[in-house]
Amino acid sequence: MTINIENVTSVEIAGVEMYDYPDFCDAYVEYAEKLDGTPLSDAELDTLNECDDTREYVNENAYSSLF
Repeated sequence: MTINIENVTSVEIAGVEMYDYPDFCDAYVEYAEKLDGTPLSDAELDTLNECDDTREYVNENAYSSLF
């Protein structure tokens, strides 16, 4: 299974800092689960964070994760 942002739930974003607004280039997915509820391994999280779609998702959702 290819790990991409559309195949995960319970996404938690970390590394969000206001000094990095609006780019949030230091933000990343810290935790996520597969659709069956299984947490992603560290290796799977690394793969997920390398995807362009994930970077876009993180950038779009980083600000709201502060609240």
